[in-house]
Amino acid sequence: MASYKARLTKDLDGWIAAGLTPVESREAILASVAEERRLDTASVLAAIGALLLGAAAIAFVAANWGAIPRLPRFALILGLFLAVIGAAGWTARTGRRPLATNILLAVAACIYAAAIGLTGQIFDIVGDPQRALRGAGLAAGLLTLAGRSSAAGVVALALLGLGEFAGEFDGGASRWLIFAAPVGMALAWLWNSKPLAHAASLAMIVGLIALLSVHERWATGGLLAGAAVLAGLAAIARQLGGRRTAMIFFLWFVWGALLLFGFAGLTDLKGAGLIAHRLAWLVIGGGVITLGLGDRQSMVTAAGVVAMIAAVCTILFDLGLGLMTAAGLFAGCAVIALAAGFLARRRAKA
Repeated sequence: MASYKARLTKDLDGWIAAGLTPVESREAILASVAEERRLDTASVLAAIGALLLGAAAIAFVAANWGAIPRLPRFALILGLFLAVIGAAGWTARTGRRPLATNILLAVAACIYAAAIGLTGQIFDIVGDPQRALRGAGLAAGLLTLAGRSSAAGVVALALLGLGEFAGEFDGGASRWLIFAAPVGMALAWLWNSKPLAHAASLAMIVGLIALLSVHERWATGGLLAGAAVLAGLAAIARQLGGRRTAMIFFLWFVWGALLLFGFAGLTDLKGAGLIAHRLAWLVIGGGVITLGLGDRQSMVTAAGVVAMIAAVCTILFDLGLGLMTAAGLFAGCAVIALAAGFLARRRAKA
């Protein structure tokens, strides 16, 4: 897909040929638009190679675990971690390889996480997996802040997310991901990092689900409250607009809100409450479709379509309808939708 500046260049040439824009303004207009930074194939392959190199080093140590004495094992792990940190510091000091610094810090975070478990095995230390994952996540978070590394931030959120589900869900347990996700979102906004924006948005949804599960509020009220929170965040992100990170937040939170709202109707609703939920589900799905079409956001439109399909299927399940009845109902809905579209188009032309 061509970049915005490339499309603008083509449009400007057409406008100049048509006499709509003076040719003297062409260079000034193009100079005012910053070229969007894109990763080339070499950079992507180098990043993948660095991550695989870190995994290979860890696998090599694990493969020769029995043949290496105890203290050399620890020294090997520590040396590997310090070597990667040193390489990241060197690339950061030169300032010419920001992507290399970013990836090396992510590799260092992964090595540190693996080193916690390996060190426990070396010295026969019995530890809590949840605490180990959270400790590794905090260390990755420090590397994120120290090196302004969005890749290390993604690793930190992933480790903290794994830590959420590594231990028992009890009422007194504290949830870390729900507090780490907003920090990740803020860093993604400040650094304009799309990968970190995706990771932080998903972490917010998973953290909210983990929080609901800890306090045993999987009932309708808790799920509806969670859906309302995500819908509010989606509305705020949409108002911020204009930046790709804000739109990433918007897309994820729309999907998350619809997911929680849908599951809210699969709990203990009965009678009028069940009917109200199904009607609201259909209305919200249609509203999201309209919103996606208006904003030209295909993923939002897709979320609304999925919500509508899920709502209709759930209603059919509630009614206990057979396949022939379901086919007739779908056909009737299709005719109504086509007729509404035809009338809307005629009114627009008139």
